[in-house]
Amino acid sequence: MKKIFIASLTLLVLFQAQSQYDPEALAVLDAMSNKYKGIDAFKASFSQKLTNESAGLDETISGDISVKGDMYVLEVAGQKIFNDGTDIYTFNEEINEVTISSYDPEESEITLSNVYDLYKDGFKYVLAETKPDGDRLIELDPESREKSYFKIRMTINAKDELKSFTVFERTGNKYVYSINSFKAADLKDNFFKFDTSKYPNVEVIDFR
Repeated sequence: MKKIFIASLTLLVLFQAQSQYDPEALAVLDAMSNKYKGIDAFKASFSQKLTNESAGLDETISGDISVKGDMYVLEVAGQKIFNDGTDIYTFNEEINEVTISSYDPEESEITLSNVYDLYKDGFKYVLAETKPDGDRLIELDPESREKSYFKIRMTINAKDELKSFTVFERTGNKYVYSINSFKAADLKDNFFKFDTSKYPNVEVIDFR
């Protein structure tokens, strides 16, 4: 009886270890990442849905993002955010104000500029489901319990394209990002720099 118990415990430990760093999930994630890394720059439109049952939240906004390497321009909720790889410029057109802060990859939010490589550092992963249409559901679990979120769920289709991802925060907030359109683009580096000369009389607040 003792041997059976030990054998069962060993199998359970092995199963848990495999489910945490699932090679099937890794293969899907690598294929998806390589596909997007092969694109020099791209433009995408997306929708973001925020829900929190206990707080009664159910909000949806849409946005557009242009990405090249670590750089991006994000247009969402009345703001235009430029990240040139060194600094972040958050421009509010309504009040003609731009706020400048230093870019720290370790503290950046999860966006379409970094989600494709997110799994490579500090995450466990598992292939949770493969649907009849070929969609794969991958769940990422951050190794650090200091993250504001405890799980990310990705939907990757049969063409290794990311269709959507969901961020589950410890506060109860759930963010669902759906990618509505995606296309490769030819973007120069200066596209991602905020040029004050193009915004007359803009008020600059520099926190660097």
